[in-house]
Amino acid sequence: DGGDTWHGSYTCYHTEGQDMVNVMNALKPDAMTFHWEFTLGSERVREIVGDLFAALGANIFDAEWDEPSEDFAPYQFFERGGVKIAVIGQAFPYMPIANPGWMFPEYSFGIRTERMQQVVDEVKMGAELVVLLSHNGFDVDKKMAGLVSGIDVILTGHTHDALPEPVLVGETILIASGSNGKFVSRVNLDVRDGRMMGFRHKLIPIFSDVIEPDKEVAALIDEQRAPYEADMSEVIGQTDSLLYRRGNFNGTWDDLICDALISEREADIAMSPGVRWGPSLLPGDDITREDIWNATSMTYGKAYRSEMTGEFIRTIMEDVADNIFNPDPYYQRGGDM
Repeated sequence: DGGDTWHGSYTCYHTEGQDMVNVMNALKPDAMTFHWEFTLGSERVREIVGDLFAALGANIFDAEWDEPSEDFAPYQFFERGGVKIAVIGQAFPYMPIANPGWMFPEYSFGIRTERMQQVVDEVKMGAELVVLLSHNGFDVDKKMAGLVSGIDVILTGHTHDALPEPVLVGETILIASGSNGKFVSRVNLDVRDGRMMGFRHKLIPIFSDVIEPDKEVAALIDEQRAPYEADMSEVIGQTDSLLYRRGNFNGTWDDLICDALISEREADIAMSPGVRWGPSLLPGDDITREDIWNATSMTYGKAYRSEMTGEFIRTIMEDVADNIFNPDPYYQRGGDM
């Protein structure tokens, strides 16, 4: 699991991520790494990962001592098909910049290319295949693949891309499987004599209306939702257009949020954080309370009204543009405008 999972919904907010943890434990993923999870607060994250599957983050350091944190393993070994595999975790490197640092003051993050090379060299002594489970974002992972030798596969997250074919950088393949359960990637690897000799890959779209849900997991999901169903299903309005979030610059969900802020807070200009999470609504759909939470659920979300000069607004716009389009991927912090 590539992260951003204990976050972003009405039930997740009200259970501090427990609803997602309960379902993930039923799905039994082998490992995960992190980004938005840390906005539950570091104490809550530690509480959850204490008895969880492998919680990985080779780049999560103790902020005071600048040493790898003992709370998160850098990697885990697995055996599949007679092959010993090392899975290394890479949490979102720009955590305190993209999210409030006061929520996880004891940790520092960063890309840490040299640290990644050390970890890869370390696991290569025992593993025939090295997989990086990453929340760097696609462009950052592409650059890292060119700088760090020995990684066979990068499962790349954060930018929510779905790539129909793997991208090859040297001898490293990058796999991106989208978000919101829209795709599953199947990757078959041919490993001989401790080397990846070839691969087959398929990006499989998940058509939820033609797949019969697993009864056990469906019942578990219903159980998590039941206490909140009445509040979530309240209809707030209707949409006559497609509400989505995806473009680099904005989406119609963002327009709706900003229009509402201008209307309710008597502002001339409204700005909304450039986040790309939240499912779409089709024209003619009811907008429920749950739909609004799906697009706005943050543990620290507030609406502020303040005075700004034109110069300051321009500085904000240019800074955000630099975050997204800087020619050096290591200076790209993800997010949208």
